[in-house]
This record gives sequence, C-alpha cells and structure tokens, in this order.
Amino acid sequence: MEVKVVLDISSIVWDDIDFVQNKSLYYSLKNDFFLFIQAFESCKNLKFVARKELLGKIQSSFPYKITNEHNMFDFQRLVLCFLSTKRNVSYADINDTNISSLPNICFNYFSPELQTEIGYLITEMHTTDENYIFCTFSCRWNTTDNLKTKNSTTKEHQTVIHGNGNLTIQDYYNTNIRNIFEPNPKHDRVKVANQKRNEVSKLSCFDGVDTSVPQSLLDNATECNADYYAWDSHNQTFVCFTQHLNNKYHGYDEKISNVPSQIRNIFHK
Repeated sequence: MEVKVVLDISSIVWDDIDFVQNKSLYYSLKNDFFLFIQAFESCKNLKFVARKELLGKIQSSFPYKITNEHNMFDFQRLVLCFLSTKRNVSYADINDTNISSLPNICFNYFSPELQTEIGYLITEMHTTDENYIFCTFSCRWNTTDNLKTKNSTTKEHQTVIHGNGNLTIQDYYNTNIRNIFEPNPKHDRVKVANQKRNEVSKLSCFDGVDTSVPQSLLDNATECNADYYAWDSHNQTFVCFTQHLNNKYHGYDEKISNVPSQIRNIFHK
C-alpha cells in the first residue's frame, strides 16, 4: 500500500533569530531529522507530498548559512539529498484562503512565495479524499494533538511526532499500514511435497520458520486485482500473496499461466 507523507516545512526552513536563541533545540532537531530520513528510506511505499515548485521554494529558503557550520554540515547534505527524491507526489496549485491549519504550519518568517506554496499544500490536504500523514518533530510541535485543517468543516490528519523516543514514520507504517506475511499451513512446502495429489501449491521461499524472505517479497510485490505478485528469483517462480485478514497476507507459488499478463510483462516473463 502506498502511503503519502506531508512534512512540517518548519523543520527544514528555519528562523535565523529563533536559531540563535534556541540552538540546542535545533541540534536536537538535526538528530531527529536523521531518524526521519532513515525511516522514510526504509519504507519503499512511502511517498513525499510536495510538488516540484514547493521543493524549489524550500531549497531556496534553506538555512545554508546556519548549516554551513561544521556540526551542521551533515544535516545540510542529508536534507538536500532528501529534497531531490523522486518519490514525491504532486497536486494542483489551488489556494483556498478560507482553509487554515491548526496549529498554523505557515509561519510569518517564510517567504511570500513559500507561504503561497504551503497554501496549496494545506488546500490539497483538506480537500482530497486521501488521508495524508503529517510528519513533524517534538521540538517543533508543542502539542500531542494531530494537525487539523479547517474551513466550514474540520479535517484531522494523522500526525507522527518524531523525537524524544516517540514512534517514527517507519514504526507507524509497520504497525498500521504495511502488508504483513502470515503463513497458511496448507502451503507448507514440506507438507505439500508429501501429499499424494498436488492440489495445493507450496510456498517454496518459506522454510516453515523464517518469514523474512516471503516478507521481503511481499514488501516489493505488485498489486493486481486485490492480490500481490512477486518474482522469486531463487526458486524461479511467481508468488501470489492473498489477503486473509486486514493487512495480513498468505502466499503460494503461482503457475506462470495463472499470473495476470500485466504482471508477467513487468517481470518480462
């Protein structure tokens, strides 16, 4: 399942005056942001909600003078690398000024151009049917509440607050969203091999104990008609993962003739 993340822009566009007055908080933010990037990179199905124009405004507003300091150089490098990710999701340039955010995520020290871009983002968050996850940091977020957007109606957005031992976006993803492999005993490769009639397909990549290999295949599988398909190169077979409870999936080897053509085309089979 693809999950879309909105980042608190104030975590990477800073107020110079506030930095001077609260340096220790920004050093803490630097460390927490490293954890966010590691978590984001570890979850291949996470997408970053930011159109290219917003990314451009962030890059031009980035606190280069501050992060050119020796103890901030790694932060600058990692953030600018993150902003160049190809895993971003765009949206329309529609700014409904009647929509506000609670708390306010658009600060006065932001440039007018950046404020306009964040207006587009807030409008998108409030009006889309999708549920984006808002990612912020304990040193920037002075509440435990979720972010809300509001005009005549109020919409609450799941908020992940990184730092001070809080869960990361990876923890949230693994617990609430990630498809989890849960073996079905009838596909046990030993049991199937001992059957006189091969009525049930085995799962060759599962040894009956270690779920890491089938889980890895599921993490990278392609969805088609409510099932997920992956190519098991070690055993030279397709694996079909079928949902049996919430986000739990069992898997089995699938004959290539039963695999949808669009899946076979992806893997050139």
